[in-house]
Amino acid sequence: MTVAAVILLCVAAVAGGVAWYLVEHARRPEASTRVWLAGAAVPIVLVAAAALFGLGGDPAGTALLNVARVAAVVTAITGGSLVATSLLRVADRSTGVIDDGDSTGDASANVSDPQTLRGGTSIGALERLAVAVTILAGWPEGIAVVLGGKGIGRFPELSQSAAAERFIIGTLASVLWAVASVGVVFTLQS
Repeated sequence: MTVAAVILLCVAAVAGGVAWYLVEHARRPEASTRVWLAGAAVPIVLVAAAALFGLGGDPAGTALLNVARVAAVVTAITGGSLVATSLLRVADRSTGVIDDGDSTGDASANVSDPQTLRGGTSIGALERLAVAVTILAGWPEGIAVVLGGKGIGRFPELSQSAAAERFIIGTLASVLWAVASVGVVFTLQS
């Protein structure tokens, strides 16, 4: 069961990257919220299954734990963009914004518009990397340092309501995904 959990975590790392690439680059203009949610479901289901297998197995050895740690960090990075973007698109739907695929860059119109808080995809990947590493290093307080630095860096842009909403949704989704991804490692240790 433990080996199966590590394999599922490795598959989640690869599947998250492939699904993100397909949705973001190959289908971006016409990708609907449903497509984003379906893409996000792939790594979510794999991480959940890995956690369940991890809970049901014997403690993993050092080599297997090291593979799981690397896979968890990669999973946190690759799957997080899908999860965060999916939630941002759902937030647009719940606020009545119609997603017609036309990105005008108007920060007040669309929370999921990539022009709102430009660079968010790269910052989110770095944020998930930092959160995952601090948790695995046994320093969960590092999450506060990461989020504090991000908040200070984005402070001038947060006066716009769409930017503030994007910041909150994206950050929470990103951090929770990173915690869930590395949480699988802790199921393998017990």
